[in-house]
Amino acid sequence: MTNFYPPNGAIDLMIEPRPAMLGRVIKGSVTLPTATRTDLKLMRYVASLMHSRATRDVLNMAGFLADSLFIATPGVIVRATACAAPLFLAEMEAEAIATRHPVVLLRHSRGHSETDVTIDLVLPSDGDLKWLEDYRLFRGLSGDSWLVPSGDGPSVRLLPHGLFLTEHSPYADDWDQTAGIERASAHLDAHLRGGWSW
Repeated sequence: MTNFYPPNGAIDLMIEPRPAMLGRVIKGSVTLPTATRTDLKLMRYVASLMHSRATRDVLNMAGFLADSLFIATPGVIVRATACAAPLFLAEMEAEAIATRHPVVLLRHSRGHSETDVTIDLVLPSDGDLKWLEDYRLFRGLSGDSWLVPSGDGPSVRLLPHGLFLTEHSPYADDWDQTAGIERASAHLDAHLRGGWSW
């Protein structure tokens, strides 16, 4: 409930989220499940990697689907789900087109392997969308955070002012890539459960 007091009297305004607003974006699409505690922790973890504050998008002002975080400084919408690809790619595309913000979807496994996270990104650009699918979290030796492809493709550095796309990978070889992914997994595990991380 919000009260406004203009000179000619008070106006009471009540804002309630409507189920229709949080429902399906595209006819026939699957509704994104309500965010679990793990989903919220994962989303906040990505915000912390970008050294940015995130607000929970309860009323769905930035996007179409329920329970996301909006990182305002770089303007990135972050979501998490335990659903496997290709679910929600169409919703991500519609949201990126409508908001003109990058959309990041963190996909994790339900249960004991919550640190096994893959990332899908859609980046709006001038008249087109750039898709980056099946990416992994990577942590450099100096603590820098990246999203790296499972195969070939550009790498994405997570910075406070946004996502920095580069053709140069933050690792030298496959061994270095595996070590960085394991460091990121250990860091994420420490964030989810508390404790020491390296």
